[in-house]
Amino acid sequence: MPTVDDVRTFWNSGPCQSTLSSAEDRRRYFQEISEKRYGLREWHVPTVAKFGSFRGKEVLEVGCGIATDGLEFAKNGAVYTGVDLTAHSIELAKERFELFGVPGRFEVANAEAGLPFPDRSFDHVYSFGVIHHSPAPYKIVREVHRVLREGGTFNVMLYNRSSINYYVEIMFLRKLFRGLLYPGFMPRLISAVTGFDRWKLEGHRKIMKEKGKISKQEWISMNTDGPFCPLADVYNRKEAAELFKDFQNVRQEVWEFNVEHWSFLGRAIPKAVAYRIGRRWGWHRMIYGEKLSGR
Repeated sequence: MPTVDDVRTFWNSGPCQSTLSSAEDRRRYFQEISEKRYGLREWHVPTVAKFGSFRGKEVLEVGCGIATDGLEFAKNGAVYTGVDLTAHSIELAKERFELFGVPGRFEVANAEAGLPFPDRSFDHVYSFGVIHHSPAPYKIVREVHRVLREGGTFNVMLYNRSSINYYVEIMFLRKLFRGLLYPGFMPRLISAVTGFDRWKLEGHRKIMKEKGKISKQEWISMNTDGPFCPLADVYNRKEAAELFKDFQNVRQEVWEFNVEHWSFLGRAIPKAVAYRIGRRWGWHRMIYGEKLSGR
């Protein structure tokens, strides 16, 4: 089982979204990352995050990364705090806030071991695509509950087991065609034909040749955030509800069918159809809830 140190090393070497821009100008670098995140890739994030709903509220982001979403909370008037497992992400997050003249507080923290804040410190906790990379996600959820004030809310994204991305793409098509990667020239050829990232294909080939037998958990992990991702998990409705059982008024919804995963076939899918697919079998399972008085 991968450890939290494995997770830290992986994400510290390449903070999430940090490669979405190669601009030399630092303001332009961060602006381009935001434009790509909220454009075609994950256009639904502002809708589910509701950045403008927390003016004057104390908001904590667990796993802030380079604070793309964090900047939006802060720009809309939230009193923002971001924590991340990796020092590299926190460095970039601080730089981003300083460049745009927006106030925010940042801490390097392992949320599994405990968040560095007193009980009932925040009005809202947000975490997008982070907890499913933890070896002990229940410990993080327990900390989220602890630091929320009575009446406080949370919004978390977990990868959705009940999705096309999981059942069709990861567990069927990629397994069916993985043997094609063994010849040394195939990653380059497949990349040229489909547009898929060559480095990912070569990474998959390398791991399969070196390891041979790959467990189900390893297969899921290496097919989410790149072939060298040490740990990622997926959740259906029941599993997510169990994880957040100590909260009240918990509701769930799914979003995101990424047409970029489907090469030239994806480009032929109308936006309205992709939207409906995402809302029924999407990859992002959003969980919302609150901490009521006396709990």
